[in-house]
Amino acid sequence: MFPGVGPKQAARFVFYLLREDRSAARALAEAVANLHDEVKICRQCYKAFDGSAGLPQTADGGHCEICRDRARNPRQVLIVEKEADLESIERTRKYEGLYHVLGGTIDPLDSAAPARLHVRELFERAKKLAESGAEAELILATNPTAEGDATALYLTRLFEPLRHQYPAITVARLGRGLSTGSELEYADEITIANALQNRK
Repeated sequence: MFPGVGPKQAARFVFYLLREDRSAARALAEAVANLHDEVKICRQCYKAFDGSAGLPQTADGGHCEICRDRARNPRQVLIVEKEADLESIERTRKYEGLYHVLGGTIDPLDSAAPARLHVRELFERAKKLAESGAEAELILATNPTAEGDATALYLTRLFEPLRHQYPAITVARLGRGLSTGSELEYADEITIANALQNRK
């Protein structure tokens, strides 16, 4: 039922709950039942957030804590595949702009994939930024996988007309290369090639 949870792991969950007090199982069932009422999806970046805080669904009430933060740079949007990627970037405390969660990647063999992601909403958001006239940056932070590369390529082509029409908007991609503590001797050819290409 849950992605990534096999029959054996599911059985372990059940046995754990059977060993616990009945109140633990009831609390879990209640939390799952209230999930859609208490967790909301941001209308701007599509990140899940705690909607039980009693914020109105108008104005900033439909936005997550990051999009509501006035200290963040609204002219910089970092595009990630999933929320786990967003959380990893947030932990660095080095990025001060906003985000856009696609909700997955584009499979090169699946032509319907873009329709299932928040791509149309991303384009509309980028268009509004571009039309405002001020400089804006879109940062592609997809993973270095076949699907991540296909998604980045698709988005780069999607933004091409905007970049021609509005020169103030730029599209960048996260740098790639050798990780800290790695040794050239053990790095694969693609990693070394990316390190050379993205040298400073």
